[in-house]
Amino acid sequence: MNLLRFALDNLYRRPARTALTVSAISLGIAAVVALTSIAWGFEASWQKANDARGTDLIVTRIASENTMPSPFVAEQVRPALSALPHVQQVVGLLSEMLTVSEDAPPVFVFGWAHGSYLWEHLKLKDGRWPADDGEAVLAIGSLAAEMLHKQVGDDIEIEGRLFKVAGIFESSALVENGALIMTLTQMQQITDKPGKVNILNIKLDNSATDADIETIKAQVRKTMPGFIAITSGELVQKNAVVRISKAMSNATILIAGLVGALVVFNTMLMSINERTREIGILLALGWQRRTVIKLIVGESVILTLAGGAIGILLGIAIASGLGHLELMRGKIDAVFSLPFLFAVLGLSVFLGICGGLYPAIKAARLLPSQALRQE
Repeated sequence: MNLLRFALDNLYRRPARTALTVSAISLGIAAVVALTSIAWGFEASWQKANDARGTDLIVTRIASENTMPSPFVAEQVRPALSALPHVQQVVGLLSEMLTVSEDAPPVFVFGWAHGSYLWEHLKLKDGRWPADDGEAVLAIGSLAAEMLHKQVGDDIEIEGRLFKVAGIFESSALVENGALIMTLTQMQQITDKPGKVNILNIKLDNSATDADIETIKAQVRKTMPGFIAITSGELVQKNAVVRISKAMSNATILIAGLVGALVVFNTMLMSINERTREIGILLALGWQRRTVIKLIVGESVILTLAGGAIGILLGIAIASGLGHLELMRGKIDAVFSLPFLFAVLGLSVFLGICGGLYPAIKAARLLPSQALRQE
């Protein structure tokens, strides 16, 4: 009988304990996979939205790290930004998360400057775009239309004002598919923020280089106190929600690792205490002590590998399920990467080794004469 088969038989003989240990490990791994994928998905969703718009640089307040940066008066900095080298367009954006239906969760509402490049990446499925700044209409993402049960021509009430759905669009960014978009002027009116924007989007000409981008960043910091020019990736990384979600993910990994190692440690220690006589017989029959160590560590690794595999599948299911909840739809899209999933399996193996090493060494140190007297 080879060592692997022997280890599997030992675990099979104690089905309740094996099942409980695997369940505890799988729950911890599932929490790691679900939280990490959601944290990465939240970051990826916002960065994809910014990148899809074709924005090269974003100007916002230095101290603003909210999901939506703090509003500011656009004309404070727009003229100076427009005068910078290689700048083609400076476009304001105002956004809020608002309740637009009593039986639906809040949705993102974006206000974009009419006629700007921000609209160009969207694909119109039905209807039309707003004709001008003064028209009280909006375009609605395909996912938002599904969630709100709206179609072209329907009314949507936002902040006490009725808006007609002029068009339904699709975007490569999930967060935009779940959003409503109106002109910036209309958005400023309904939120009572005349002339204000969350960010200013800068589109550069085709001749701009990375060095030019760094020069613009330095000029903004030097000549516009309180403001900063950053890329979309840097903006997302500064976001407080992204940073908190990543911190929670890291804390979950640490806690799950500690709990998993302790669960395996306890399981294997109890198993050895029950199998003292059996281990003594193996040693008396000529088993080497390192073989006993391999057996015990192998059992613990089998437990954690099984728990890790089940936990990964469970974590994927949880994260995918959360992404389909009404409250979360259109806001996050969980991201799963093969390197991360393999790293989680590696973590499982590491937990098995850590949890089983001391019990294995303890078992190998048993004297056959003493172990055989154990009842």
